[in-house]
Amino acid sequence: MKKLVMSVFVIASSFSAIAADDFATLDVDNSGTISKEEAMQNVSLVHQFKDLDADSNGELSKEEFANFKAS
Repeated sequence: MKKLVMSVFVIASSFSAIAADDFATLDVDNSGTISKEEAMQNVSLVHQFKDLDADSNGELSKEEFANFKAS
């Protein structure tokens, strides 16, 4: 039973990591931008956040986020 529970947890975690890679999913508060806190849902995005934030306002616009998607 423990193995089944762990397997379900691993699979669910994988799906949530995959799901958190589009702008609408990451923009939890529907502000039209992705904050640093919202970016925490995607490890790769967190690592690139500073470079992607072209205007250094602490948020990613759809245009700035599009550069992440391309990389």
